[in-house]
Amino acid sequence: MSLQRFENQPLSPRPRIVVLGAAKLGNYVVLQPLLRGLHEKYDGLELTYVGSRRTAELEQRNPWLHACLPLAERGAAAQDALRQCLADGPIDLVINADGHAPHTPGWVEALAPRYVVGAAAIPAGHHPLQHLAADPHWARPDLERRYAGWITGNSIRELHCRVAWVDTDFERVELPMEAPPPDLPAVLIAVNGERPAKLWPLSHWLSLLALMEQELGLSPQQIGLIGGPPPRQISRPGDLLEQALLAALPLRDLRGHLSLPRLVGALARSRLCIAVDAGPLHLAAAAGCPTVALFGTDPEGIGASPQGLWAPRSPTVWIPSSVSRCTLCHDEHYRNASCLRSEHLCMADLTPTAVWPLLEEAWSSSRNGTPGAAEANGPSRGEKS
Repeated sequence: MSLQRFENQPLSPRPRIVVLGAAKLGNYVVLQPLLRGLHEKYDGLELTYVGSRRTAELEQRNPWLHACLPLAERGAAAQDALRQCLADGPIDLVINADGHAPHTPGWVEALAPRYVVGAAAIPAGHHPLQHLAADPHWARPDLERRYAGWITGNSIRELHCRVAWVDTDFERVELPMEAPPPDLPAVLIAVNGERPAKLWPLSHWLSLLALMEQELGLSPQQIGLIGGPPPRQISRPGDLLEQALLAALPLRDLRGHLSLPRLVGALARSRLCIAVDAGPLHLAAAAGCPTVALFGTDPEGIGASPQGLWAPRSPTVWIPSSVSRCTLCHDEHYRNASCLRSEHLCMADLTPTAVWPLLEEAWSSSRNGTPGAAEANGPSRGEKS
């Protein structure tokens, strides 16, 4: 049977669905509503997730997954391993949630499903949701207008569900957690990211941490640096930033010392997280930790990262705004790794002074409530300059 575009056709009584993910932590986190929603929709579902070694600790504890295959790092070379999925019977539906990766249409072909959502070697289809699945411009501010009646917003969590014809609580993200060590710092920060354009300057981090010590009595030893294990050879801008920060201040270096479930547990107990737009930000939001998110965007959400698309919609997330407006990353559809200007204005003009009022709000919220207690879903706080 030839491959067809999915348009909510009936599947077999015990359907087999495969979701193709990416080798990034944040990408996995934002797919949780989709994975849960598929189980809500289909009784007897057998759900396989093609993920990453990076996120395997979370995938293996995911109650919605029948199987998880850590193949994302192998790219096109994973096709033979994917064909082994067919030994248990045909695949009803493949949802390609990593359509930007050039190898994933080949993965779809190897799995030979009856239906597909997302990038594949067949025409995109005619339904608006099929057009949405193939649309490379999810980060554009006019997305909601262009797909009026089919989406209620441009949250990436909702969009992944909509294109798969799944209706659920789009902003409820649940992750497995384990109890962390008892002596962890009250504040956790995440400064690294794969795109150098997302990084906040070292001078700003030092100024903000000095202000936290002066105003909140938080010494550097009471602040933990989280992230992936440091590489043997440090050359990437984010790794160099971490190295310089640790050389300047005696922060607790927790990078690579906590499993991902333990990191989620640590964030659930923390009073505050400060993070750039990277995987730990999404873990913190899912854990309900009061979080200050440094997107480097202006009050309209334009800047270093696609804030409107990726920002968690949570009342435990505060988003300060930069006073500078730069559209270059947006104009390049965020394909540029580094800032395209000689001066990184959007992040440089997201000053510690602009961050401080929202940081105080986040800190006060954790004192007045229960740190890490997830609240009802709602809009993120802030977006203030």
